[in-house]
Amino acid sequence: MNLEALKEIIDNNVEILESSAKDNNADESTVVGIAKFAASNGYESLSKPQKYHFDNCIRHLIEDVQCSGYNHEFEESPRECPSILDDEDLVEYYQNDGKYCESCEGQASADAHSKESFFRD
Repeated sequence: MNLEALKEIIDNNVEILESSAKDNNADESTVVGIAKFAASNGYESLSKPQKYHFDNCIRHLIEDVQCSGYNHEFEESPRECPSILDDEDLVEYYQNDGKYCESCEGQASADAHSKESFFRD
């Protein structure tokens, strides 16, 4: 569980928490409040009802986060990536509005290089 990533979400992407709350039929302000409390005091400080909301609305955002997958700009259907992002990459993931796993990042870089070479020639 990456509480630094949670702090990044709270400080700069709170709409992610609000969306997760909506998706789970929970009160947005309650979930944001629980996230703030957990980020400052840790998961173990939460009450049982707070842990329920944390586990359902917050945990999946900061633990075992799946790569969004890289799709070439000319591919019609998106490719799913089964990779889980490294825990230490989660803060950067939320700072950059998403990040790829090593494999998808490599493909994105290769495609960008090919495109640059094509337009340069």
